[in-house]
Formats: sequence, C-alpha cells, structure tokens
Amino acid sequence: MPLRQAIEDFLDAATYARGLAPLTRTAYANDLAALLAFAQRRGIADWARVTADDLAAHLTELRERRGYADATLARHAAAIRSFFAWLLDDRRIPASPLDALPPAKRPATLPRALPEAPLNALIEAVDGDAPLDLRDRAALELLYGCGLRCSELMGLNLHDIDFEAHTVRVRGKGRKERVVPFGPPAERALRRYLAWRAEWIRAYRMGALAADLAEPKAPLLLTPTGRRLRHAHVAGLVHARIHAFLPEGSTATPHTLRHAFATHLLDHGAPLMDIRDLLGHASVTTTQIYTHVSRAGIRAAFDRCFPRSGAKGKA
Repeated sequence: MPLRQAIEDFLDAATYARGLAPLTRTAYANDLAALLAFAQRRGIADWARVTADDLAAHLTELRERRGYADATLARHAAAIRSFFAWLLDDRRIPASPLDALPPAKRPATLPRALPEAPLNALIEAVDGDAPLDLRDRAALELLYGCGLRCSELMGLNLHDIDFEAHTVRVRGKGRKERVVPFGPPAERALRRYLAWRAEWIRAYRMGALAADLAEPKAPLLLTPTGRRLRHAHVAGLVHARIHAFLPEGSTATPHTLRHAFATHLLDHGAPLMDIRDLLGHASVTTTQIYTHVSRAGIRAAFDRCFPRSGAKGKA
C-alpha cells in the first residue's frame, strides 16, 4: 500500500477511535508529512522497511537542518510512535522499528500565567456595541472565565449554554464532555452577544441559512459571514484584544487564558482536584504543573492554614 495512503488511513482511524480534535489531527498530518518526505528521499517504498536508524536520522535532520526545538521534536516523535504502533496493530508491518529507538524526552516547560489585574482590565476594555466587540468579549469571557481550550470554544453550540444553571457543556479531548460553571461577567457578555446574534439572523440572514443558525445545534460564536469560528479567528482576536497591549516580551494565545484560569484559581485556594475537573484533565498529574506556577498562592495558603507556619503568632 502506498506510504501516503497508510498515513491517511491512520488519521481516519485515530480520529474515529480517539476523537482527535481538528488541531491535533492537523498536527499529526503535518508531522507525518515530514516523515513521508524523508522516506521518499531515501527511496523507501514500504513502511515495513523503515528502521530505527532511519527514524533517528529523520529527527536529527529536523533538529540540525530545520532548527526545531526540543518540544517540537518531541511532538514529531509522539506522532511517529502513534503511527507505527497503529501500523503494527493493524498488521501492516511485521515489527516496529520503535523498539530500538530511544524514547524522546519532552522538556519540562511551565505555562506562563498573565497577572490577574492586567488581564481583567484588558477583557473589561472590550466593551463596545459593535458586533465583533460583542462576540470577542463573549469569547474572552469563556476562554478565561471557564478555562476552555481553543478547540472547545470553537465547538460550542447554542444549546451548550444553560443560563438557568449558569453552566456551559464542553466537549473536550477524546469526545469527553464536562459541565463548567460561568460567572456574572460571562453571563452578561453572552446575553449581549446572543441578543445581537438573534437580531442579525432576522435582519441579514434570511432563508434556510438563518433557520439553520437559529437551531440549538448551531454554532454559538460566528464569523461575520455566519460560519463557525476557526482557530485562526480565535488566535487573531486574542492577539488583537490581549497580546497587542501586553509589555514587550509577554505573550498571549488562547491557551494562555486557560493557563491563567487555572493558576488564578489555585492562587485563590481552589483545590487541585476541582481545577482538574474544570479543565477536563484525565489525571491530576497534568494539573499539578500549576503548583509550580502558583508559588505565591501556595505560600499564602501555607501561611494561612498550617499551624506551625508562624503566621498565627509567635511565641
């Protein structure tokens, strides 16, 4: 079977079995396309002929010729491992070359959390009545106020918002659903946006498309042409509303707001297990990275709660 077809079959199988998010599928496809190009340059016509030396040479080339960072190389290695594990499981290769390939070590990196005051001020500054202001404010309130991933925000539909319970139903990785509460700022932003959205549909999107956009399963957040938001839209609005106003050297992406959500919760004493559930992490081990970020919050909790911290008086 052609090399390219095997990759397509793997992506389809992984998407069906594991519920790959669109961005994850795209990342896998790009990483395996680089492997495919490498194999073709070496004259490899069958994945069964790939050796551990071939894979090591490929990763070395990515590092030395393309200048890929360790985190990017680790992502490529993870995609290759998943692909060859599937080839072996699907009996398309008799043995896996990964058995002789040393595991890639992903460098430990800590998420950067934006300080509360500046972040809140920048979100509050998005207070106009223009359509994009209303939509962007709602998007920012959900990204930061609910700790959503970019893909989760993009996937929200009208019926996912429950104003009575003040919750949003989120579809996370692997098609796992969770219910996340939202506060008054998000409610106000959503109500303002949805009022405009309903009026816009009535006034400008007549016919079948208007009816479709009013259905409960219709996308919550729309582009000016009535389409579901894509990653580029969300990244663009975060850059325009947050990143552009930060001090030089600071960064802000959709995921930065998710990090801020978790870190600020921890700073204010939220239990780690509750933060895990709000973020939709499968394991609390993933959530524990925020304990390294929130040093000030941990110190304050120690001083406040531990009887021998010295904060309750000295002998």
